[in-house]
Amino acid sequence: METRWLYTTSENFHALREASNDTCIIPMGCVEKHGLHLPLGTDIIAAGTLAYAASQIETVCVFPDFIFGDVPDNSPNAPAGTVTLSLETEMLLLEELCEQIARHGYKKILVLNGHGGNSHWLAAFSRKLATKKRSFVFAVTELDLFAPHDMAEAILKEGPEVFPELTKEDIDLLLKYHEERLVVGHACLSETSLVMAVAPDSVHLDRLGIESGLSLHKADYLAKAGIHIKDNGWGVNYPNAYTGGDHECNERIAKATFRFSAEKFAERFKVFKEDTNVLEWLEEAQKGW
Repeated sequence: METRWLYTTSENFHALREASNDTCIIPMGCVEKHGLHLPLGTDIIAAGTLAYAASQIETVCVFPDFIFGDVPDNSPNAPAGTVTLSLETEMLLLEELCEQIARHGYKKILVLNGHGGNSHWLAAFSRKLATKKRSFVFAVTELDLFAPHDMAEAILKEGPEVFPELTKEDIDLLLKYHEERLVVGHACLSETSLVMAVAPDSVHLDRLGIESGLSLHKADYLAKAGIHIKDNGWGVNYPNAYTGGDHECNERIAKATFRFSAEKFAERFKVFKEDTNVLEWLEEAQKGW
């Protein structure tokens, strides 16, 4: 079944909503530098393609990508290609999109957030919604970085056959990275794999190793003292917009990572889709409004 809002005809729209049990997914990302080897749209490329792949396992409606998430860097020194909108614009846009989704009968809206920088304002947005009468439940699920650590743990628990896409050399590499606690976070092995699985021509592994993906620890003393600055000092600690040890990747690891991730998100979609408690809680909270 076609699950993408944009690819569904008006005639078939109601059938999609019914098959989705009134559940709609909004993929969310941003436009920012991801090291030298990944495209500016890494987060939304991953979130959008994973949302669609997961919706083919567990039917839910997938709304058009919310591309312009929060990148609070509008300085002249911002990396080329960065797109920054005001927080007020982001919140207003998301609120009006949710209202339009709800107008079409969707009662549960779930953001699949592919950009860690969105997490704080999405929490504030959820709090803002609580002050208004509405017909829908709003929730967020984060794009977890499953490679290599979660995948390695699955191999150790269930055996290498859990990833038939991989060779013994690939399995050994993931286990090696897991044992060495490879750093993940931004333009890491996991994000590299997800983009390589769907847009391999946009991945440039030959650019790895030119800029460091390790922390400079410049702002650590503030966090240690319990003081929180913008992005908790991430931009200062990682000036190359890259958080991750240099890594190897290939098409097999990319496909295995993408499949594993899509299956995990399908499980989350199923939980949210079948849940009735959240609707009852909303109704109870809005009694007498």
